[in-house]
Amino acid sequence: MCFREHRGRTDRARAVVARMATAAILPMMLVTRLTWASPLDDPFVGGMSFSGPTSGNLSAIYWNPAALGLARGVQIMVAGTARLSSVGVTRAAGAGSAEARDLRQPLQWPPGPGGYFAISSDLGSDRVALGFAAYMPYLEQIHFPVSPTGAEPTRYQVLSMDLRNLALVPALAIRLGNELRIGLAPGILFSTGSLSFAEDTAIDGGSTVAESSAAAARYNIASGQGLENAKVSLTLGGGIYYRVRNLEMGLSYQSRPLGSTVAGVEIAGGQSSVTLPPSQGGGPLTCAGGQSFRCVFGDVTYRLPDVFIGGVTWHLGPGLELTVMERWVWMHVHDRIDVRLIGPSLEAAGLPQHIVLYRGFHDVFDTRARIAYWWRERVHLGGELRVETSAVDASAVNAAAVDGFKIEPVALVELRLTRRFWLGAGYGLTIMPAVTVTNSVFDPNQATNCFTSGGDLDACQGRLNGTARPTANGTYTSFVQDFGLTLNARF
Repeated sequence: MCFREHRGRTDRARAVVARMATAAILPMMLVTRLTWASPLDDPFVGGMSFSGPTSGNLSAIYWNPAALGLARGVQIMVAGTARLSSVGVTRAAGAGSAEARDLRQPLQWPPGPGGYFAISSDLGSDRVALGFAAYMPYLEQIHFPVSPTGAEPTRYQVLSMDLRNLALVPALAIRLGNELRIGLAPGILFSTGSLSFAEDTAIDGGSTVAESSAAAARYNIASGQGLENAKVSLTLGGGIYYRVRNLEMGLSYQSRPLGSTVAGVEIAGGQSSVTLPPSQGGGPLTCAGGQSFRCVFGDVTYRLPDVFIGGVTWHLGPGLELTVMERWVWMHVHDRIDVRLIGPSLEAAGLPQHIVLYRGFHDVFDTRARIAYWWRERVHLGGELRVETSAVDASAVNAAAVDGFKIEPVALVELRLTRRFWLGAGYGLTIMPAVTVTNSVFDPNQATNCFTSGGDLDACQGRLNGTARPTANGTYTSFVQDFGLTLNARF
């Protein structure tokens, strides 16, 4: 009898191991595309946790509002993801090299990049759930070192960029029937940012000599990062969740900004400034009376994507589950950053008041496969593989959008500290081979041709789409690590 019991336990253990091995292999079979980076989009909204369109935690407010109905009682979730990145640029033809080292961390106010705060209640039933979350779904931060000689190799694409979009989102989930749920999550988006780059006034004036530091004017457009500095737009999200036996399915949609006076989002650069080229004496551009403070007002506009998310979770056995999900990010609408400036001295100094920075992004498909296992309902272990298609052509890679072949394995763990508190942690490592650009879409001859044509629309097409700038040929590298902590309280 004891032998049979022992043999039964052994067989069950072997079955669990076999299922785990099968589940570990399946993601590799299902995910066949290779990863490319996606500027502007945050891949870990809701923290580095067991998130997705079928997950019944508070990250559902972003991933699928319908799945919020799976969260029982009153819950509070606080998550933070820190990103340590190193981006290297080596320009071709000996034009120099630079490295941007950035630490993105959420311990800021307003809630910083990578932060997530949410609260929800099921109102004492399984029919309706309400929730609220604050997070940043779209952001881009990069800061290259500034040279005292003004000869930075990245200056004509970017010196620094900090674009932030804070979302405040209420959510409602309703159960229809036994296993069908729908959700709605309208949101308010607060957009702030700063952008610094150089403009080659020599090629703007028809010179055939590009990248003369003596002719480089510095533009710094900044709004400040407080809520009082933000421009506001609206978003709309919704989703569907359905479960049949051991299979869960979720589908959701997050809209691009709505109700704005521009096509996309706007940064009101009330803290902007322009520095004259050394050939014009250098120093800040001043007003007629010599005042430099608030002598220039800048305005930046760019577009944000629609996002479609779908996924399934297959419960393979007790405590063992496989999740496969996909995000379709409509990045193709983000084709440029449009910069406009107003100042009484700009025209007198011969400085352009309208500059377009080319983006030319493509749609992104972010595919993930995750295997997770519950151990005694106290420890939740998981491994995830994330892959993503490119948002930028190889010819369009530049210091402001460093993309390349990427693959990101992620390790996840969640521990039950007490009856009401759970602590989660995650780590992801993004590996990217170097990208070498030899046929950059940026061409300074386009600016020269526009000037010599007298402003002919056909000849000025490069200036209109933002590619009439010094070339971005060179080699680009990137190394990124993500660290996340999540605290859940359930009452």
